[in-house]
Amino acid sequence: MVLAVAASAQQDGVTLWSEISSEGPVSAKFTLKGMDAQGRQVVSESGNAWMQGDSYKIESESTDIWCDGASMWVLSKDIDELVISGNETLPFMKAANVRKDQQGNITATYTADDIKFQVYITSLKHLDKKFAASYFKCNEDALGDDVIVTDLR
Repeated sequence: MVLAVAASAQQDGVTLWSEISSEGPVSAKFTLKGMDAQGRQVVSESGNAWMQGDSYKIESESTDIWCDGASMWVLSKDIDELVISGNETLPFMKAANVRKDQQGNITATYTADDIKFQVYITSLKHLDKKFAASYFKCNEDALGDDVIVTDLR
């Protein structure tokens, strides 16, 4: 454990977003864990993310998120609801205390609603090919009729 901590490099002033997206289009696999003030795990989520400039697409077990830099679509799969809003910076993108280990795994932390989150990036690939702008927009027509859409823009 001590060796793992000593081997990781911390980058002050770097956010998770700047660390991941600094070299053009990327894809990443992640795990997100959240602990409450009593140390109980209250959130555990994993998924994939694709990023290019100010745009991103995130697919996880319970939520899919698209952002084209101007609008954001959040699909809550368990309640079949899509919320559309202006572009908001998600808290994990501002996660600080970015650490990168010798294997290239990235860890960052942030706190939101009194929950301490840790984001683990376990696979990061820099892509040669750019995504089409439509990749970062939700295709609302492809959603089922039972999905409730709330547009807050």
